[in-house]
Amino acid sequence: MTHRTDPEGLAPHETRVLWVEAGDEAVHVLDGLFAATDGWVNVRREYREQGARKLFKAFVAPGYLDDALALLAKMRAHGLIGEVQLEP
Repeated sequence: MTHRTDPEGLAPHETRVLWVEAGDEAVHVLDGLFAATDGWVNVRREYREQGARKLFKAFVAPGYLDDALALLAKMRAHGLIGEVQLEP
């Protein structure tokens, strides 16, 4: 794992927040998957609603944003999750 800056140009030592669209059951899969990554991502049960969608909050450890986004992209490609939003 290489530490790099994220697309916003922030230093790799800053924790980032993602909002991940997932159903109530899918969030358990998401949490379990990230539990196996040595804590790069901490998925919370906190969510916000956007219409009929639920977006769950996830904290990404410093330096792991690229890896987290890559794994989430694979999950999205398989239909496990929906949109992923990076909090500014």
